[in-house]
Amino acid sequence: MTPFPDLTTPLGGLWHELHRAVTQTLAHNELAQGGLMIAALSALAVYARSLPTQLWTRLKNRYTLTLEVQGDDAAFPWLAAWLAAQPTGRHLRHLGVVTRFNEQMGGQNLTLGTDRDGDDVNVRLVPLSGQVLLRYRGHWLLARPSRQKREGQSGHTLGYAHSLTFRMLAGARGAVPELLREAYDFTAGRADGRVEIHIPYSDSWNLAERRAARPLDTLIYGGTLLDDLHTDLSGFFADREWYAGMGIPYRRGYLLHGPPGNGKSSLVAALAGAFGLNVCVLNLAAPDLSDDRLGSLLNNLPRRSLLLLEDIDAVFLGREPRAPTVKLSFNGLLNALDGVAAGEGRVTFMTTNDLAGLDPALIRPGRADRHLLIGNAGRAQIAGMLRRFWPAWSAQEADALAARLPEGQLSMARVQEYLLERRGDEAAVTRDWSQLAGPTPGPAAGPQGCPTRLKLLAG
Repeated sequence: MTPFPDLTTPLGGLWHELHRAVTQTLAHNELAQGGLMIAALSALAVYARSLPTQLWTRLKNRYTLTLEVQGDDAAFPWLAAWLAAQPTGRHLRHLGVVTRFNEQMGGQNLTLGTDRDGDDVNVRLVPLSGQVLLRYRGHWLLARPSRQKREGQSGHTLGYAHSLTFRMLAGARGAVPELLREAYDFTAGRADGRVEIHIPYSDSWNLAERRAARPLDTLIYGGTLLDDLHTDLSGFFADREWYAGMGIPYRRGYLLHGPPGNGKSSLVAALAGAFGLNVCVLNLAAPDLSDDRLGSLLNNLPRRSLLLLEDIDAVFLGREPRAPTVKLSFNGLLNALDGVAAGEGRVTFMTTNDLAGLDPALIRPGRADRHLLIGNAGRAQIAGMLRRFWPAWSAQEADALAARLPEGQLSMARVQEYLLERRGDEAAVTRDWSQLAGPTPGPAAGPQGCPTRLKLLAG
């Protein structure tokens, strides 16, 4: 077998020849010497110019830290409102406006007045771009809000992507938790007795409204429904460790069914206020709600929130969509509610006016653990509402008037509207009482007992 040729000798000879030629040229050619000198000086100048930048970059990376929050993160509005409210934060020149009614949101707030309905019109100024240097707990912070335009494939603007960056010396790391805690307490963490209503935005949730929590004792339902539901929820929130130990998914579902106008949605909002929770309202019939998007929304629910799925009978008839615009599939809904990827700790309320159109698989235990009938007004409820409007009335007076109405024929909304129309004329309530029992009764509450249970037993 022929060995490989030895390349060392030819290459070595070539290198020596090249080295000797270059040495002789530089020794006797002044033009080459000048060119080499110019090249060396140029390289040195370029390095000298970049040296401060490189040195600054190394020092910055070694001795500072950066806290960055994207606009779609829940902490962004906390920090943006906190920054806008700081004395130095007011020096930022590029601001945005967030408008809300009847609420103080934290941050740099301005009250513009009242609208024609008497609602206070409040706006909050939030920083959009620029930078400002401020002092926080003995540390210097460089705050830099920014936004970038988002464009779709066709060139249409899809809004803006916001972010907020805080740069500080490395020694300020211990102040970061305090900064976040203070910003949270300043805005979302304030215990002001309000309930936040969230609606879907892309694959996340947007705050649509903050309203005063309605006290539970202002709600009037038949029997012990309110107390039973409050007790059931209290037990669920206290049993997280028990669920984990038993290997049972930590979720709870409720189905509120019955004729319209009897306070199903009001009950959910009041329970949220009683437990210090918020409400996420989702329309399952939205044409842009797909299976994947529903899964993302339920996995991104804000903390301490109740999920409210209103009028689920308007989405599916059995397992088929009621309208061609519905993109959500029945199986996609079931998997999102209690599939393998379904989140833990979720409380779901479903409401329906038409129980007959619901497939039993949607409302079985595990998806709807409790079925609660919110029926038309009983005489005891009507008497209770009379005494809420006119506390001076005796129980005998209210009961006698309520006894003149049929049991379970009028919705609570109908009774309330009648009383509202006469709130300035107490005598008219009794005088016109026959009109309430006249030609405008609501739908009957149906047979005695729970229709949900009857339907499930029949199936």
